[in-house]
Amino acid sequence: MTNQPGGPPHAVVAFDQAQTGTLLGVFAWVLGGLEIMADRAEAVGEPSLVEMKNTLTPRLESLLQTVTNARKRSPLTPIGQMEPEVEAAYGAVRQAFEAWIELTAFDTAQAAMETHTDGAESATDEQDN
Repeated sequence: MTNQPGGPPHAVVAFDQAQTGTLLGVFAWVLGGLEIMADRAEAVGEPSLVEMKNTLTPRLESLLQTVTNARKRSPLTPIGQMEPEVEAAYGAVRQAFEAWIELTAFDTAQAAMETHTDGAESATDEQDN
């Protein structure tokens, strides 16, 4: 922990390139997930979930900016590009995120179809009675 004059103590951490890529991927995953959640929440009328996204996003973006600024100050970071190790680690997390999106989209669609089918069966049963 380090102390800045007049401010709270700050943790100092150092990440290697693979850890940096993983961290950037985690930020992308969480921020993307929050966007998806907010879109779905708006569609079903859940304003509390939109507010949750609106509260968390600036905090996460601030953390992301801190990481970005640290990378810019690093003599090891080429300007305007990701190092291969960072890119590979980021890509692995991004690939997992894309797989998660596909899986949850399939699960969501399947649940919606089952609900629709159950509702249609209930309506048919009521008409038969």
